[in-house]
Amino acid sequence: RLSRRGRTIIFSIHQPRYSIFKLFDSLTLLALGKVLYHGPAKQALEYFSSIGYECEPFNNPADFFLDIINGDSTAVAASKEDHRSVDTGKEVSSENGVAEDNVDSSVVDVLHQKYLNSSLYQSTKEALGKVELGRGSKQRVSKQGHEITYANGFLTQLYWVSKRSLKNLIRNPQASIAQIAVTVILALVVGAIFFGVKLDRSGIQNRVGSLFFVTTNQCFSSVSAIELFIRDKKLFV
Repeated sequence: RLSRRGRTIIFSIHQPRYSIFKLFDSLTLLALGKVLYHGPAKQALEYFSSIGYECEPFNNPADFFLDIINGDSTAVAASKEDHRSVDTGKEVSSENGVAEDNVDSSVVDVLHQKYLNSSLYQSTKEALGKVELGRGSKQRVSKQGHEITYANGFLTQLYWVSKRSLKNLIRNPQASIAQIAVTVILALVVGAIFFGVKLDRSGIQNRVGSLFFVTTNQCFSSVSAIELFIRDKKLFV
């Protein structure tokens, strides 16, 4: 529902089973900063089969792709001799065995090169080229000084934050009742102290003292609101 309202949602799925994987529309595989596949998820198995990586029966496609990238797949082991012949000259030492993050760099290079030679890459490159041309013409017209850094303006942000704070106050009436009670008691105490002040020079000084006391109390009592920002900041981050 949120995505249909135009929001971008990012979430992480660890080891998705096939019933979840088949819901994916588009699939992108990355390793060592290189794209190994980008295209429809349903065509991924067919693509890897065309370049010599056959998925074993009853194997989860998501696990199969991760095994290929990590060099743990039986298809990788079977075609390792082919990889060495096509390798670009980068060697992996026998002590380490694998490159950074347990990913075989030779396998990554081969898969990346095969993807660059595929029709999927060419179609993606053409689509990105059209998008860049469209953005380039728009960027020339717009000035950098008027660049919008937030999706919504200040008034929109203030409205939603205020609405959220009001809901929190309504849902925690005990805190509001306690604040009202403290304020009423303090008002009675201050009123009793400065009750019956005369209209002379000493009365003016007393009124100044009462205003100073009330103002100072309000300033220090509002400092406690900073705790809300600190607590909400942790949740936000």
